[in-house]
Amino acid sequence: AQLGIFTEKTPPQPAWHGTMQRDAWANIAKQKEARAYDKAFNLVTAQGRVFMASSSGNACVALDAADGKEIWRHLVQGAVRIAPAYDNARVYFGSDDGQAYCVMAATGNRVWSFRGSSDKTLIPSDHKFISRYPCRTGVLVQGGKAYCGFGLLPWQDNHLASLNATTGASNYNKTVAAAQWYSMEGPMLASSDRLFVLQGRVSPISFQLSNGNLLGRLPGGGGTFAVLTPDDKLIHGPGHGNNDWAKSRTFHLQESNAITKADLTRHSRAHRVLVNGSTRYYVIREAIQATGGSSWVQTMQEPETLILGGSTLYVGGKNEIRCYHASSGALLRTLPVNGVVHCLALADGRLFASTHSGKIYAFH
Repeated sequence: AQLGIFTEKTPPQPAWHGTMQRDAWANIAKQKEARAYDKAFNLVTAQGRVFMASSSGNACVALDAADGKEIWRHLVQGAVRIAPAYDNARVYFGSDDGQAYCVMAATGNRVWSFRGSSDKTLIPSDHKFISRYPCRTGVLVQGGKAYCGFGLLPWQDNHLASLNATTGASNYNKTVAAAQWYSMEGPMLASSDRLFVLQGRVSPISFQLSNGNLLGRLPGGGGTFAVLTPDDKLIHGPGHGNNDWAKSRTFHLQESNAITKADLTRHSRAHRVLVNGSTRYYVIREAIQATGGSSWVQTMQEPETLILGGSTLYVGGKNEIRCYHASSGALLRTLPVNGVVHCLALADGRLFASTHSGKIYAFH
């Protein structure tokens, strides 16, 4: 049953609009968007609340998960693009104003903020002013530490910081020099000892978690979608070919060994994957395919994102969410929404969906 709808006053304002029609340097045409990480308001849910990143409202917003009413709104000076992180009754997020923030989950009161670069220069971008060093990685919290990246262009310095999650004190703030030609764009992932940072147009880079030392790029193409499996496989995309001019230029998910950076395989024309034990669920063009422990295929118009809850696989697409039985692939129900679903979250028997129109839907 649908519980309610929350609508932000202004629709999402993505950092990057549309798709490059042709990349002459890489010999790619009609490519998929490599930086499509904030086409909807990204969100997480915990402790009876939904915490939303508002790119148009320059804020992190807390909603009541039961009725969708706004509880608090923490305003900052730039767009909030990546889903907030929740840990130990606190919420963490980054902003285009060049800072990372920690606020109390109950009240939205600020605990600390951290600026990644001492350079406070602002530049115009899409009718707003942003920092030359925006935080477009979000904040990743693990083991009592908060990790965040700051930067915009590969020909300028970027910064990677590890902070005390409670106090905001810096453990390290490493500079990735412009000469190394790296950038930081999209949500981060972490294993027990490595941090993986997406770059958008090119493949992810990895760092030593403990000291921030750069470990280099992984193979494959770009994108801002990634999954890290329990057995240290990094799958990312949508990717376009690779560094070898002669290889296929069709988009795909690249699968690599996250530790050795060995090129394992490419999943042609897939642009999302969910890994659950021995089963993988792929979004491939206009189909959902399960392989491994379960094996089935279902067609669907413009599937964009997927999440697993119990024995049900939820797939968000254009104006709908489809609910499939995870083992058999049987269609259980279809939930109507307005817009393309780009973000799904599950908690306490509730499903939350965020669409490109700026609406947040809740289902029980």
